[in-house]
Amino acid sequence: MYFSTCSGTTYINRGLVAYGTVPADARDKFGDTLGGFGSAAAPDVSSFTLTKNGSIQGTIFATPDRGWNTEGSIDYQARVHKFELSFNPTFDSIANATENLALDYQDTTLLFKDDQPTTGLDADYTIPASDGFPVLPAGKTSGNGTVPALDLEGLVLLRDGSYWISDEYGPYIYHFTREGQMTVAIRPPQSLVPYTDGQLAFTSGNPPVGSGLDEADDPDSGRANNHGFEGLAISTDERFLTAQLQEAAVQDGGTHATRQNNTRQLTYDVTFRNHPRLVAEYIVQHPGIFDPQEDKNPRATSISDIHYLSPHQFFTMTRDSGHGRGSGSNTPSTYRHIDIVNHRDATNILDQEGPAAISVAPNGYLLPNIVAEDYCPFIDFNNDTDLARFNLHNGGGSPYATELNEKWESIAIIPVPYGARGHGEKEFYIVSISDNDFITQNGYYDFGRKRYADASGEEVSTQVLVWQAHLPNYVARV
Repeated sequence: MYFSTCSGTTYINRGLVAYGTVPADARDKFGDTLGGFGSAAAPDVSSFTLTKNGSIQGTIFATPDRGWNTEGSIDYQARVHKFELSFNPTFDSIANATENLALDYQDTTLLFKDDQPTTGLDADYTIPASDGFPVLPAGKTSGNGTVPALDLEGLVLLRDGSYWISDEYGPYIYHFTREGQMTVAIRPPQSLVPYTDGQLAFTSGNPPVGSGLDEADDPDSGRANNHGFEGLAISTDERFLTAQLQEAAVQDGGTHATRQNNTRQLTYDVTFRNHPRLVAEYIVQHPGIFDPQEDKNPRATSISDIHYLSPHQFFTMTRDSGHGRGSGSNTPSTYRHIDIVNHRDATNILDQEGPAAISVAPNGYLLPNIVAEDYCPFIDFNNDTDLARFNLHNGGGSPYATELNEKWESIAIIPVPYGARGHGEKEFYIVSISDNDFITQNGYYDFGRKRYADASGEEVSTQVLVWQAHLPNYVARV
């Protein structure tokens, strides 16, 4: 067991209890490769039960980002997948690398705006503001014209079956009905919206595959390329919606790998869904780590997801990059964590926002009058003892098939059901799904009409990990 006390609250990590995989070349009902869906996950908590054989079983939703994009962006319609998750938790060692978790694909909901398909193409265009929507990032498709471009990274499932989803291009937050129709788009303060030479610049620097176009530089201000709202979380009563940038805004050091750890965390009151109101903005400082592959250190880590715990505390998934299965590197990861942040004593910088972008950390150095959130380490993905029990390892060795994937980008919390081993008050399972970047040699997109083989030559399955933890102040949404 591992303990973490954060601002007076003690959390207990009881260890890794389940592991499983999904094949890299699995396909959804539309014929497209079932990849990248570790970008965000949200369980239907009310569906989880204890089965007769001792397994935990229920429904979990997950959303991929913008489709296969290791060689450029593609016209991939945004979507939400539905899975049945089942696992038989154990605190013992697993013999012969046997998996004790299954993630079985069930269904997919495609995402639209006004019945028009969305796209994953680079957001090098815009759709003018209209009908209560702000100017939207857009991509130009060959079949549907200029349509909303989405690079989805955060997912919240609401009790009515609809979704809040955060994106990297904007960085925006969107609401979709359970049928997949966009109803709301939230544009953040000017400090986070990307501008170049005074013009909106929603591009992520990932031009369409085969276009021959050069990658765009980072904007002058706002979110850096491909570093938008990576994390999204909602309060138990579904009133407060919180999003967090993956790394610092450009004007806060966001283009410097050693100084981009002062990220923005925004909270909206969404009591009235069509009229969201920004009520708080805080700074989260992620830890710096030594990366043996880099000349300049320490490197800033970045966030991949957040999850609400209490009115002041959140989980934050924080990790390094360029290490692990699918990265092309054989060097072990230094930092992959689910940690805890607390904004009770942090400075709310919302009143400083205005019509122009502001900097609270010039060149990456936080202003002395601003207090960042408390930061407390908790779950370590790279814990050798936990990994060894499931015949897994943190890079730098073989076999390749049991090396942890590079990218872990989702947090889902499920109560331990009554009667299950380890059941008790405030006992929960914490689920994380990796993002495999759609890396396969047998890939499909464009509704199964086009085939690809990733240039890496690799076959990267999706991995799923589950821990059990004592979370004393968390109340699950049911």
